[in-house]
Amino acid sequence: MKIVNHYFTAVILLLSASQAAADRVIQVEAGLWEYTHSLEIPGLLAPMANPKTECISATEARRNLSDLLGELSRDAGCTVTNLKDNLNTVKFDLTCDPHLDRVTVGARGNLAFRYGRTAITGSATGVISVGGVEVDVNATAQARRVGRCDG
Repeated sequence: MKIVNHYFTAVILLLSASQAAADRVIQVEAGLWEYTHSLEIPGLLAPMANPKTECISATEARRNLSDLLGELSRDAGCTVTNLKDNLNTVKFDLTCDPHLDRVTVGARGNLAFRYGRTAITGSATGVISVGGVEVDVNATAQARRVGRCDG
């Protein structure tokens, strides 16, 4: 009986930890943000994309992690597992199976990002499968606040 109690306690603690991570609010400063990203596929040259800018409103600057992950799940047909959150770092596994009519596409991988009020960095490693052919991919992304929005 003691082992069963320890098991249930461990399960409850794990579920609580996952819920706490999902309930985390990610807060950055509103304003003009510059971001870049790169995608590396072995055998193909993939230079860093040119920087882009976007104005982030005060509402957009404060997001609940579970809402962000929910959007990812809905919009891309993805499932998030193994969510881990430690101060300003979030890590999780992602499996995607978008429903396309003519080709079978899928992806699985590990993602991590660090965030502060004026900078965010992220990385991902995984495998994309298109029509049964699997390709390794690595991606990085950086964003930083560069000033105020015009207007």
